[in-house]
Amino acid sequence: MKGQYITIGRVSRLHGIKGNLRIHYYNEKRSDFLSYRKVYLEDRDGHLQAYEVKEAKIHNKFIYAQLKGCEGVADAEKLIGASVLVKRGNLPPLEEGEYYWFEIIGMDVVTEEGRALGRVEAILPTGSNDVYLVQGRGREWLIPATEEVIVRLDREKGQMVIHPIEGLLEE
Repeated sequence: MKGQYITIGRVSRLHGIKGNLRIHYYNEKRSDFLSYRKVYLEDRDGHLQAYEVKEAKIHNKFIYAQLKGCEGVADAEKLIGASVLVKRGNLPPLEEGEYYWFEIIGMDVVTEEGRALGRVEAILPTGSNDVYLVQGRGREWLIPATEEVIVRLDREKGQMVIHPIEGLLEE
């Protein structure tokens, strides 16, 4: 069941006296949050509770949301620190060649020649391009997410094929 939900943010604090929540939304495209009509909050014990989104607004880097069933400060305080999730099928569609991070993390990474390097363990945003942290066989590599290096991402196989530019994989 857990695999059908994707974490999209975290409740960081309250906003105002009506039970509105300030959500740290993980997606850079904050307007995507406005399309969600239902979200799920997961508390520290792993319990999921569905909430209807009554209203949501973008403010700077955060989302301010009012949820049905969260009508005041007392209700909202209980939700601070909760993870915000949506059903995988409700995620906004991506453009050709775009991927969600959860699709990339865990992919096996191989060179064009078939050398297995390991798995993508994390994604590091750098501003100009993301960098994939790949771990395997007691080694770590930082693989730039550029067209020059990434040859192919295969969602079905869970595999990333790379073209190692000079110096990238030196011991």
